[in-house]
Amino acid sequence: MSIRVPTESRTEKVFPAPLKGRVETHPFPSRVLEGNPWGDPVERELPVYLPPSGRTEGCPLLLLLSGYTGAGWLHFQRPRYLQDAIPGRLDRLIRTGAAAEAVMVAPDCLTTLGGSQYLNSSATGRYEDYVMSEVVPWVVDRYRTGPVAAIGTSSGGYGSVVLALRHPEVIRAVGSVAGDAYFEYCYLPEFPTAFRVIQREGGPERLLKRVLSGPISDFGPRNPVNHALEVMAYASCYSPVPSEPGRFELPFDLDKGEIRRDVWDRWLTWDPVRMVRTDRYRTGLQRLSLLDIHGGNRDEYGLDLGGRILAAEASRWGVRAGFEEFEGVHADAGPRYDVMIPRVLSAIGFPAAPV
Repeated sequence: MSIRVPTESRTEKVFPAPLKGRVETHPFPSRVLEGNPWGDPVERELPVYLPPSGRTEGCPLLLLLSGYTGAGWLHFQRPRYLQDAIPGRLDRLIRTGAAAEAVMVAPDCLTTLGGSQYLNSSATGRYEDYVMSEVVPWVVDRYRTGPVAAIGTSSGGYGSVVLALRHPEVIRAVGSVAGDAYFEYCYLPEFPTAFRVIQREGGPERLLKRVLSGPISDFGPRNPVNHALEVMAYASCYSPVPSEPGRFELPFDLDKGEIRRDVWDRWLTWDPVRMVRTDRYRTGLQRLSLLDIHGGNRDEYGLDLGGRILAAEASRWGVRAGFEEFEGVHADAGPRYDVMIPRVLSAIGFPAAPV
């Protein structure tokens, strides 16, 4: 029996059309990253999506932050089979009238250990300053853009929330898919696996020598090495040693595996749930026009629970915040941008205008 392929079932969500807008990629040298302890690149590619009309003055600016091991330029590569990239999603939303025209910039904050959490750290470098003092002002000045919203997945969702809390004069709305929050659920479960891997390898430095010298197969949530590297990357952001640039402390004892309460408490000060409970960050929280949080009901890191808790805490302080659960795992975040982008654009004064 012959089989007919139902080509009429193809949709642009999985068979993307060519962009109607365009992408400009700029070599972007940084002054604040000069002399970073690990010698990570100072000049990085900075891709910027421009809307179909070509008009950018007054357009909203979407700050797209990547997840752990991600970089902005990765989002601008051709999409994989049966998937669309985020610039393609934005382009389709604009073209179909589901979202207003917008400019989107995606900085590269990748480090030797896979990520910066978009924070300044004596171990990694000044990545918060890179984004907020260099990238965003440069884009605003060059393209004459308007209000800013931050969006991202996983560590990118985390960065979107934290940068908004710390820079409420710039970021007016946030969309986060599976962003790191409520650290007891998303990080503590990784510690036993990380400890075992580090022990088996003969210590963190020996493990890193192996990891940094060649490719790792099956790098993801199922790989124990991934958990160990993630924990070290987060430690470089949350518990650096200021007196020893480039170095950091792990949140557990390397001999017994016991939680080091002093180090873990330093991590917790960067937990968005705890941040919004403090006077220091509540003002930033309350200046947000929207905190839109999404989480998959099978997220391997429990970030759907963290998202629920964060949204509830924000709502308690009178913020327009919501949590939306979807069917999926941590890696199934892409389609949520179809929902999230129109919401955050509308929240900063740019509702969809059907064409």
